[in-house]
Amino acid sequence: MKILVVVSEFPKLTETFAYRNVVEYERLGHEVRIFHIKRFRKSEMVHDFMRGLVSRAFTFGYVSGPAVGALALEAVTAPRRLGRLLADVIGAYRGDPARGLAVMAYIPKALALGRWCRRAGIDHIHAEFAGHPATAAMIAARVAGVRFSFSAHAHDIFVSQALLPEKAREAGFVRAISRYNIAFLQRLPGFPAGKLRLVHCGVTRDRLQSGGPQPPGQGPFRILYVGSLIQRKGVRHLIDALAALPADLDWQARIVGGGDLADDLATQARALGLDGRIGFEGPQPAEAVTRHLGTAHVVVVPSVIGERGRTEGIPVVCMEALAHSLPVIASAVSGIPELVEDKVTGLLVPPGDAAAIARALCTIAADWPAAAAMGARGRDRVAAEYVVEDNARQLVALMEETR
Repeated sequence: MKILVVVSEFPKLTETFAYRNVVEYERLGHEVRIFHIKRFRKSEMVHDFMRGLVSRAFTFGYVSGPAVGALALEAVTAPRRLGRLLADVIGAYRGDPARGLAVMAYIPKALALGRWCRRAGIDHIHAEFAGHPATAAMIAARVAGVRFSFSAHAHDIFVSQALLPEKAREAGFVRAISRYNIAFLQRLPGFPAGKLRLVHCGVTRDRLQSGGPQPPGQGPFRILYVGSLIQRKGVRHLIDALAALPADLDWQARIVGGGDLADDLATQARALGLDGRIGFEGPQPAEAVTRHLGTAHVVVVPSVIGERGRTEGIPVVCMEALAHSLPVIASAVSGIPELVEDKVTGLLVPPGDAAAIARALCTIAADWPAAAAMGARGRDRVAAEYVVEDNARQLVALMEETR
């Protein structure tokens, strides 16, 4: 089967879940290309496992020959289809004109993509994210005369629901990564609930081969955060929690990731007298993250609800940590409690509650056998539901069913 995967940006360090699926589709014998709506991100770090995907990713310029030509051809050969599309977009985004203008800007390249799909013999288009990628996939599928589907992850459904029911009705299926997302989408007026399929994100099976963390002993209790340094990740609350830890607890923390708040968070740590105990490691490739997981005792995922409802789905770092049998402390938001079940596979805290994070860290440090047992149960849950090889195979089967 020839599959086209549509994303907003490529490459993107924080979207390994999408690229892991592509690698797996190819391992299963399918031919895959990646279309990114925005221009290629030349300065972005590329994980080793996805270097081979770079040559198979492409886009069209917003006012390129293919885009302008496709718009002109559509206006001449399928004016009703183009008129319906423009009316749908104008109607759906009447209350959010900025987002609507963004859609209008990429309509020509989405039309060009549809013509490319037809020439290339694409069998199925799958969009990662229910926002712009799914809209572009829907437009391309209309032009190419093929089926499409899309994944619903997190803020792609929480921030704006414009066109969501319409896209779902045309899609062969809608993949939701959590039961939380399914419940959210089922409540949307006009959304076809029968199209929903639960298929988690996942980690590669080899991650389950880790021997598990060493118990705290000689040396400090090692705390790890991995993720973007942006508001909705809640890292400032983790730093406040670290400042509240008891003076007699020997600890060190590593913060792995980059983002707009990197300087502010480093300043916060210095102001609290923690700069000698917190290492800001910057963005790291997946292979380096694995090494950090191998030396940690606990992973903290202190997510909060961001602006306009932006928040997590189920962060892959939770899956990565539990695959290594590491105990996880995470905020009880969105679909996280489906994986990090309080006192079973980890500890849950209210979002933004630094004192609760500090108490949870003390609990892990004080009772390592109980913490290790949570990590082991978490590994079992990941093995049962969150392995990318299994979940990518499910996605391919759904694509084949809806061809």
